[in-house]
Amino acid sequence: MRLSLKARVVLLLIILTLIPLALYFYHNSAMKEKILEDRLRFHSLYASSVVNRVELFLERVMSETDSAVYLYRNFGFSEEEIIWRITGHVKGIFEGAFYSPDGILMSYASRENSEPEFDKFIKIDSSKRILGILYTQYKEPFLRFVVPDLENGVIRGFFVFSLDLSLFWQSVISTKPTPSVEVFLTDGEGNILAFSDMRFSERKRIPARKGIYRSSITGTDVVGVYAKSNDGKWSVFVEEPISAVLQPLYSFQQKALLAGSVFMLSVGTFAIFVFLRIFKPLEDLKNYVISWEERNIRKPITAGDEVGELSQAFENLISRLQEERKLYLSLFENTLDGVIVFNSERRIIDVNRTILDTFRVSKEELIGKHMKELIGEELPLMSLFFSEKKVRLKGDAFCQLRQEVLRIEGNLYILWRLRDVSQEKELKVLLEQTSKLSLAGEIACSVAHQINNPLASIMGYAESISLTSQDEEAKKRAEVILKQARKCAETVRKLLDVGKPFEGKPDYIKPEELTIDAIGMLAPKAKRKGVRIEFESSLNGKKLFTFPWQIEQVLINVIDNAIDASPEGGRVSIKLLNSSGSIVWRIEDEGPGVKEVEKVFKPFYTTKPYGTGLGLPLARRLMRNLGGDVKIRNRPGGGAVAEIYVTEGRE
Repeated sequence: MRLSLKARVVLLLIILTLIPLALYFYHNSAMKEKILEDRLRFHSLYASSVVNRVELFLERVMSETDSAVYLYRNFGFSEEEIIWRITGHVKGIFEGAFYSPDGILMSYASRENSEPEFDKFIKIDSSKRILGILYTQYKEPFLRFVVPDLENGVIRGFFVFSLDLSLFWQSVISTKPTPSVEVFLTDGEGNILAFSDMRFSERKRIPARKGIYRSSITGTDVVGVYAKSNDGKWSVFVEEPISAVLQPLYSFQQKALLAGSVFMLSVGTFAIFVFLRIFKPLEDLKNYVISWEERNIRKPITAGDEVGELSQAFENLISRLQEERKLYLSLFENTLDGVIVFNSERRIIDVNRTILDTFRVSKEELIGKHMKELIGEELPLMSLFFSEKKVRLKGDAFCQLRQEVLRIEGNLYILWRLRDVSQEKELKVLLEQTSKLSLAGEIACSVAHQINNPLASIMGYAESISLTSQDEEAKKRAEVILKQARKCAETVRKLLDVGKPFEGKPDYIKPEELTIDAIGMLAPKAKRKGVRIEFESSLNGKKLFTFPWQIEQVLINVIDNAIDASPEGGRVSIKLLNSSGSIVWRIEDEGPGVKEVEKVFKPFYTTKPYGTGLGLPLARRLMRNLGGDVKIRNRPGGGAVAEIYVTEGRE
């Protein structure tokens, strides 16, 4: 079943409404996963840094204790006095004892208990400095470590000191990444020794886990990691509630929902506008155009939808216009218009018979004359038109003058087409015959303007979905929409360009900047196809006085054809140079070349499956009206070369 354009737009609006909703849920899930992964990685680094600080702190305390024992022993202090001084000198050590080399308790001292608890006999391994973790009567953990007492390399005994873990832990986690983070210190078996708020545990054991899980301490879902010391005696666990980690995402969700609501409202408003302001006039215009064509051209219309019917009607119309154009050009060239040809020095090199007969002058009198001798000035090298210009041939005559600039085999020629104003009445009959075709051209422009904006919106949204969506099905559908919309937009744009006059005013431009802008417009298409665009220029910022819009349209058309012709992974080379007073764009591709070069500038000749065959004819028409040209040729090694010429004009 064929859908009308109205039904397709409604379907597209529904899809455009559903796609942002799907993207919202997908993006929310992706952001959540990304935030959790980043926070997990961050906590892993933090846990490792805490473990390193634990090891560095213990190393510093034991090193400081070793130095103090050595110092006080050299002063000749007794073992008990050494212990007493070290407990007051080294922060965190509150008691100690001295054992003989055989592990027999010899003396002890404490700043907290009058009789500290030390075993009468212990077996000391000189290769291990840390004896283990013990607990006070208040369930506070402390660490005992060994300091050997050496004299001339001989062990006289061992000092055993107790280190308060509360002071130790306070110095290690003086700052946390965020207030919601919990940090636990455990022994090698996973028994909690201390919390991040300086509370101490009654040896509660927690499993070693990483990732997202329910905490056995807080009972909430957390992002948790752990890190062990090199000797495996210590572990640091870091946990943060998921609700705290995802708080920024929740704020983003609220803003996204607000933006989505605004988007839905905008789509609804746009839908109302489309139905009330576009489709009704489009339907009326379609009926009028088809009715006019049936009365005047009498060719059947077989397309399936509104755009197809209009496209076919315009194709019939343009075909009719081309036939009429050939007839009128033949009449103008042979009977009505006089033609004068100048060389690059603006001197006459040839005239046609109409000039000689109309103005009763011989060719010998005109050949070699300078342009100034005819009109008193030098016209700039660009396409110009004067409805009335005083021309001095054999005598003074007021003529309609049209100037065109031609480049043939590297040579520059100026072509004047003169027509005596008095002959205007003789052409009136012929011009009246084309009035109906002019009306049809105006209708073509009106239709194109009416449907161009909605087609541009459809293409923009579809291309955005295709580039940003991660849903393959959505991308596939968006490509279908984009493909069909491009086909409609290309047909309408070509018809509009054929039917309308030049737009804008001439101005100074930098060809390099204009070329870069054109490449930027086509870069997404080249990227999708995998085609590399290379650009080089030898103008060095030189300016050109011309019509920017026409140059840009021609560049986009020719570069777009080069991208289409290039294979996947191919290259399009664009060179900008100055040649014999003209600015030249040379565009080369690596495609199969052009089989019938002589036909590429004929309307409706195309090798593309969905081409219109109007791009290159329009490009040549624009450039020739600007005093330039477009040429196509094949490269010997494969591919095609397109050269765009424009004369360096002046204001």
